[in-house]
Amino acid sequence: MPIPTHQEIEIPLLHLINSAGGEIKPKDAYVPLADYFKLTRQEREQLLPNTPYRKFENRVHWARLRLVHKGFLDKSVHGIWKITEKGKKKLAEYGLLNKPFPNTFIQQKPSEIELTQEQSDLVSQAINELLADGIKKFPEDFLDCKETRFQEITVPGTILQLDRYYKDTIVSPKGYFRYKAKNPSEALYILYSNHLGQKTIKIPADNLIVFKTVKSYEKYIRNLQSKLFEKFLELTSDETKSEVLTNNALEKLDLKVRGENHGE
Repeated sequence: MPIPTHQEIEIPLLHLINSAGGEIKPKDAYVPLADYFKLTRQEREQLLPNTPYRKFENRVHWARLRLVHKGFLDKSVHGIWKITEKGKKKLAEYGLLNKPFPNTFIQQKPSEIELTQEQSDLVSQAINELLADGIKKFPEDFLDCKETRFQEITVPGTILQLDRYYKDTIVSPKGYFRYKAKNPSEALYILYSNHLGQKTIKIPADNLIVFKTVKSYEKYIRNLQSKLFEKFLELTSDETKSEVLTNNALEKLDLKVRGENHGE
């Protein structure tokens, strides 16, 4: 993937510093961040024009400077990058304050829980009862306005997810594909539309239509999730089992909400 911009480096750098105990020396930040962004050796060693300075490391420094200006890092000690309380609050907004810095670019999908035959039968029973008329398809069953202009983007045909830090960015499992949408709603529209093997996705040009379509779909999924849970609770009288079975049913139906793994 291309060398990330200093804006793209900011939150990962803040997360890395916090995970390292709240402070870090500059030289200890470059490799973890380069690994995180899956940079090649050539990208790591690329120099700025007519200088002996590496391009990626220069961008890390610019990211650090921006974080200082925003009050997220303390600049009082030379040679030490230290997170502030304001910086910790920023990480908390992303749900990252108590999470370790990732070793991989993308959140990995947790291993699926293997169900017993009896549990698998319960999942099939609930799906058949609650979805006798079939599952609604995104986006066609949620578009209020069928007559609208569309734009088309090319996708790699792989699984896609929201970037861990940027709600308007879609990425592939290894980070080789990266698409920055106009806004978070467009990113979610792409995520919900994508299927394995798909190479293009059509998106309404009207942002309001995109927003309404996404919200309508998410409401539908939440309602379905609630009905599934209630059904499993009726069948098992066990909240923990009902949660596992609900998550399994959603996985089986290939339903996605906000790029998260169900139940997280």
